Amino acid sequence: MDITARELLRAVMAGFASGFIISIPVGPVNLTVINQALRRSFLHAFLVGLGAISAETIYAMLAFAGHATLPRGSQWMLVLRVVALVAVTAMGVHNLLLKQDKFEALSSAKAELTDQRWHHPRSFLLGFLLALSNVMLLVVWATFAALLDAHGWVDMDIALMRWTCLTGVVTGAATWFCLVAWIVSHAHRRIAPRTLTWLARGCGAVFIGFAVLLAYKLSGS
Repeated sequence: MDITARELLRAVMAGFASGFIISIPVGPVNLTVINQALRRSFLHAFLVGLGAISAETIYAMLAFAGHATLPRGSQWMLVLRVVALVAVTAMGVHNLLLKQDKFEALSSAKAELTDQRWHHPRSFLLGFLLALSNVMLLVVWATFAALLDAHGWVDMDIALMRWTCLTGVVTGAATWFCLVAWIVSHAHRRIAPRTLTWLARGCGAVFIGFAVLLAYKLSGS
């Protein structure tokens, strides 16, 4: 099967957007990147992000490969799309309803727990272990694999398309962590909880948008 440059570009852009968006929700990894940028340097903070990207890429590869092995019958695809719709909607609503006061308490607790549980001098390994311990990432990437395939953005049956999409995922996630590390290290101050809250809500709005697109695709089929 011949693959056009346009299809490859669409796959890499879909991967870039997915990697960037999935990296935004604030948790132990982003909090550690911020802390490293404040206490040490941009490089240490970015290495934490690169470690997290490595673990996230493993989960994305497993999700993409697993999706490619599933039967392509219409009934199976319908079930996958419904599951993806419910999961994406749930993630969107969760982020949209996030309150700043609860977010501040949760952020402080996660930061303290992160320092106690994963204190390690090697920044890359720290980021890798933090992301690898979050098995929900596998669920998230399985959902996005179904979403991208169902909407026709990435054909998961074709290995080249999967790898092209993964290239975009790595680039998108690296862009996010680079921005966070650079902004915090140069501003020399922590990102305000209010800003982080609005980022999480914006991410929720994007998830809801994906859910609407998937619902439209379902209604058409």
